[in-house]
Amino acid sequence: MHLRRDYVKFLTQLTKPFIGIHILLFILSIMLSVIIITQSLEIGKVIDFILTNHQYQISQTLVVILLILVSRAVIQSLIKYSGHLLSHKIKNKLRNRILFKNNDAGELMNLSQQGVEGVHPFFADYLPQVYKSMLIPIIIIIFLFKFHYQTALIMCITAPFIPIFYIIIGINTAKKATDQMLSLNHFSNYFLNVMKGIMTIKLFKYDDKAMGKIEDYSVQYKDNTMKILKTAFLSTLMLEFVSMLSIGIIALEIGLSLIVFKTVSFYVAVVVLMLAPEFYNALKDLGLAFHTGKQSSGYGDLIESSLDEQVQTTNISYHQKNTIAFNNMNVTYPDSDYLLSIDTELPMHHYVIAGPSGAGKSTLAKVIAQLQYATGEMTLPEYLKDNIVYLSQDPIILNTTIMNNITMFQNIDENIVYQYAEQLKLHDLFKNMPEGYDTIIGQGARQLSGGEARRLMLLRVFVQPKALVIFDEPTAMLDIDSERIINEAINKLKDISTVFIIAHNKHTIESASHVVRVKNGRVSIHDKVKVSEVI
Repeated sequence: MHLRRDYVKFLTQLTKPFIGIHILLFILSIMLSVIIITQSLEIGKVIDFILTNHQYQISQTLVVILLILVSRAVIQSLIKYSGHLLSHKIKNKLRNRILFKNNDAGELMNLSQQGVEGVHPFFADYLPQVYKSMLIPIIIIIFLFKFHYQTALIMCITAPFIPIFYIIIGINTAKKATDQMLSLNHFSNYFLNVMKGIMTIKLFKYDDKAMGKIEDYSVQYKDNTMKILKTAFLSTLMLEFVSMLSIGIIALEIGLSLIVFKTVSFYVAVVVLMLAPEFYNALKDLGLAFHTGKQSSGYGDLIESSLDEQVQTTNISYHQKNTIAFNNMNVTYPDSDYLLSIDTELPMHHYVIAGPSGAGKSTLAKVIAQLQYATGEMTLPEYLKDNIVYLSQDPIILNTTIMNNITMFQNIDENIVYQYAEQLKLHDLFKNMPEGYDTIIGQGARQLSGGEARRLMLLRVFVQPKALVIFDEPTAMLDIDSERIINEAINKLKDISTVFIIAHNKHTIESASHVVRVKNGRVSIHDKVKVSEVI
């Protein structure tokens, strides 16, 4: 991670499409600077009149001051609104990009909520403050060089100490914010996994250890948060100290010039003393916003890392032949010495994919289905383009109606659905539910058994057939009736699709006309085989 160097660049680049808001912030900051100076001049006139009894139309000046104060409040509100508008637009853009990335469920949820909200202060607070803190001090110094140059010189000498102090103190905030975000990511992922597997955890009496680990993650997140707060308080203390010391030096110089040397008028002294806090407050506010920006950078760095992760895709080409050609393909996994080499040609037949457990049968199937990255090149028949489906052992049941789960929200003739549901012995089951095919199933609703869910998954393939269907042990851990129904359905499916089946079952392997053997990191093609030859 190049956090120190790149985080501002990444977050700032996100604002490029919104150049209009940048221009608006620039103009509003200049207007605010002019109003601050005008306010000090007018208030200085009133104070000078009250304390020195000069003849002056105070009522007219009070009206001007009132208008200035209202204008200042309006401009401040517009600057704040512009920052929040910019933040809102960028957060929506970030969420859309994050949602289309392949992130872990816990990380996805955390980044799209906590992570995106974490960069809000950078755009809503820090960026508008940068404009104000650049323009207000510069315009005040330019004015004071003509109005009272000694004060302008003091400001030029003391002003750099404020950014130096907040850079020194706040430089670690980004790292601490990153640690906080990482600990929250780990916490979210673990908590989500515990919730998903709560029944298994209770079954194996692992709940005490799981609760202990959740507590550890919670304490770690709390500690990281407290470190950030400690840095924030220390940063605020030092900024207040430097600002107070600088204003004190200016007040001392003005006091000596007014009382001892008598080189300035009372009016000039009042105006200078009113502008000094405005000058240092602008820099001090940047320091506080800088701390907020550094905290946002921690979130921004993680978002950037997530968005920059390139999803590796296998090199795929297509030809007119009726074969799948693997050219020097290799599959590896991080932090593992596993290697699956595929360098063969697979004529399009119905295949059983067999081999020892862990040999790479599912990996091979996912490579063909383009769900697993592999080096080298795979050449598929032209008709298989976007025409392959991989069915795992864990059917995905959506939290919607049975009909939507079958059709996947496509417009499919109900009679076709009923016909294939009858073949899979599901029609009566669905019809007898409270709302028939409109019954809601899935999480928090009517649950299907393992066999019913597998048959529903197979039903999807019948109503929306694909040229190549790959099954990953379709009858594993099912009762005899469900196994028989699924096997009969797969045999019928072979009339309309090419079928690859990952299998351990002896009968399935030995009855297959064509077998793909995956063993010792190699893939080979066979006709009739015995189980002992592949397992």
